[in-house]
Amino acid sequence: MSDKWLVIDAHAEHMPPMALEKARELNLDPLQFRASDIFLTMKKMGDIEFLLATMDEAGVDMTVIKQTVWSTKGLDMCRALNDGFADIGRKYPSRFILAGHIPLPAGPGVMDEIDRCFGELGLHFITLPTYSPDFTFDSPELMPIYEKLSELGIPVVFHPMITQSDRWDGTGKYEIRSTVMREYEISKCLVEVMCGVLPEVPDLKVIFPHYGGGMPGLKARIRAFYQPEGWVVDDPEVNLNGKSPRELEETGLAKSFNDLFDKLYLDMAGHGAGDIPMMNAALATLRTDRMLFGTDYPFDVRVPQDVKQFIDNIKQLDIPDSDKKLILGESSRALFGV
Repeated sequence: MSDKWLVIDAHAEHMPPMALEKARELNLDPLQFRASDIFLTMKKMGDIEFLLATMDEAGVDMTVIKQTVWSTKGLDMCRALNDGFADIGRKYPSRFILAGHIPLPAGPGVMDEIDRCFGELGLHFITLPTYSPDFTFDSPELMPIYEKLSELGIPVVFHPMITQSDRWDGTGKYEIRSTVMREYEISKCLVEVMCGVLPEVPDLKVIFPHYGGGMPGLKARIRAFYQPEGWVVDDPEVNLNGKSPRELEETGLAKSFNDLFDKLYLDMAGHGAGDIPMMNAALATLRTDRMLFGTDYPFDVRVPQDVKQFIDNIKQLDIPDSDKKLILGESSRALFGV
């Protein structure tokens, strides 16, 4: 690894060959985009050697890999994913931070699979989707999972699930499905977890992609309306309404919000592969020790030169080198325990 800069890509996708075979066995379509223009990207997602070559050329020491979308296909599919990721860990030790996959909600098989992920397979985190048609992410059905992961000290990495444009009215045009709707899905899940889960499971480690669905622009709006259930503000004009920074401070809501928000880790994928204005907006609103370099390989970033440029943009930010090191890899190393 680099002496000066440890670089960990906190957001990449991979589909292990044995999981692809399981998808075929279960009569799922493992190449659901086979007729689309991103077929080549889907092929790249299954090529671990190409990913390693990209990492080596770009100067990436380790990469976080997962396959969240397929974790919704049932427990057998998740077991195949987990076996496939464990095999990668055996073949390439010290290069990958590996996802464990479980279907939702909780159940005996699901809880047993969590134990297998970390007791037998040596995986590093659990990945969960940001959407379910059956429940929100602060639902009681999910609390046993959060509590178990918190007890084990295992992080949760969330990932968006929008794959069908007909889930949202009018999103087939202008890539609204991939932009506005995807970020809505992430930010909605983030608020559910922050406000509904972290007060009950305060030591749970959670990571959200795409700057949390655009939190540099949304944080102030969410904070202005933050008011936990049962928290009554004496002034009826302020209670259950948007609040100014002064009102938030005077009511104690600012501290309550910040204590929860500062528990969140947000990766930097999905916003133009190192877009400098977005990074500066993040620096103005987020803690540097909660910002994780991530590319969303092979979707937003596909080739080494773009990964290099992203890394160089971070190194050129007007912040101390100690903060740059946190963003590029040190925070991820501590978070995932690698």
